[in-house]
Amino acid sequence: MFNDKILDAAVAVVARDGIANLTLDAVAAQAGLSKGGLLHHYPSKDRLVEAMVQRTAEEWRTSIGEAYETAAPGPGRMARALMGHCLSDTHCWTDELRLRSAAVFAALAQNPALIAPMRLVYADIHSRVAEDPLPRGVSEAVVSAIDGLWLNWVLGFIPVDQAIIARIRGALEELLRDATARAEGGAEGGAGKATS
Repeated sequence: MFNDKILDAAVAVVARDGIANLTLDAVAAQAGLSKGGLLHHYPSKDRLVEAMVQRTAEEWRTSIGEAYETAAPGPGRMARALMGHCLSDTHCWTDELRLRSAAVFAALAQNPALIAPMRLVYADIHSRVAEDPLPRGVSEAVVSAIDGLWLNWVLGFIPVDQAIIARIRGALEELLRDATARAEGGAEGGAGKATS
């Protein structure tokens, strides 16, 4: 798709030159277009950055939605879906993901209102977390741990390898197991009291 070529060029400019140097001229040159050709598709830098964020948000919504649908129903479903998608192995921690994540930071630098599509994705995640029957805070802790790992990785603070994924996943699985056992024990205890 032609728009993907332009958005890929914008991501490449951010990766090579930094967010501050994301200009329409640089993107046009990277995409092999005239500036007029670029402006035909994206009449301003805001529209270009908005499209970068929209594409990233749609990709995240799709992958997280698929992970949620394949996770078994029950307590911790969204947390388990995210762990299964993000903390199985290093397959999703790609250079492409890191580069496309730069769109979010480009939006923050350009105009924070442009990050709205990502806010909607996170609102959906957190609405599912809020509906979860696990004790409050447990699923939020899982989501926050994964987000924290992602942020540290995107910013280049720490590498993500199989060892760190396994350590974090093990700790989060233990947290979920304990919380699920407490939730199920509380439900059984409550049911027993109601019938006696």
